Amino acid sequence: MMLVVRRLVFLFVLCFVTSGCTVKFAYNNIDRLVRWQVADYVDLDEAQAAYLDAELARLLYWHRSSHLPLYAQRAERLANELDETVHVDDVRRIFDDAIGWADEIETRSMPMVIELMASLSDAQIAGLPEAFARSNAEFAEDELAMTLNEAQGEWRERVEGGMKYFAGRLSRAQRDYIAAQSVRYQPEFVMWAAYRQRWQAALLQVLAIRDDVDAFAASYRRLVDDRERFWGEEFTRATRANEALSLEVLHGLLEKMDDRQTARFQERLLVLAEDFRDLAADAEAPTEASACLVTC
Repeated sequence: MMLVVRRLVFLFVLCFVTSGCTVKFAYNNIDRLVRWQVADYVDLDEAQAAYLDAELARLLYWHRSSHLPLYAQRAERLANELDETVHVDDVRRIFDDAIGWADEIETRSMPMVIELMASLSDAQIAGLPEAFARSNAEFAEDELAMTLNEAQGEWRERVEGGMKYFAGRLSRAQRDYIAAQSVRYQPEFVMWAAYRQRWQAALLQVLAIRDDVDAFAASYRRLVDDRERFWGEEFTRATRANEALSLEVLHGLLEKMDDRQTARFQERLLVLAEDFRDLAADAEAPTEASACLVTC
């Protein structure tokens, strides 16, 4: 379930860099995304579903009131920075901010995830291996069917699509730059699926001690904190290389924007900031007391 929480940031960002979805629509439906993601792995009983709904409402209230104003400030700051020379360290800080926010969301949601997993029945856990295998296969299947050139071409299309959303039509030189850099992309989704499989196997072992809630909670937190030890050398190298590539390409594209693209980018960022502030203003504190399933 922590994998579900970590994917929320990715889903949210993916949604607003495509033309078919607005920030407000994505955010106001994020609770549904969570339920659908959880349902891919386990069928919750009535009490578990009610608990998830109640605690998710608390998590989203915290996120609306605490994080969204930060996102608005970051978007506005970047809009102002685009009038000046954007250095690679400025871009790195954007990446670092996003990772830091994701870590904060994970930490805040940890008690909810632990409570839910500690409440799982033997029958629910018995279905997890099949659900994990199905999810991992779906995660990797597209890349498995691609050649290296096709995977790098898909990366190129993703980068172009995100840049077009913010900056508008790209120049030939910008498209050529992305194409030239795409040959450095290392396909990682198959390796990512293999990492997930290794981590999930360890999770199943930890779930075996869930009756001892304190021991389970401590073991699960260690498992999350130490997840990179399940990456493997090949996946670690590919992930680090792709992270560096993304940072370099974003910096290069920001440097190559003309005045029209810069103005469009700034406008998009300021609209995002306004959307974030509107969503934060709609935050309503839950009225019910915090619930529990196994610890009360």
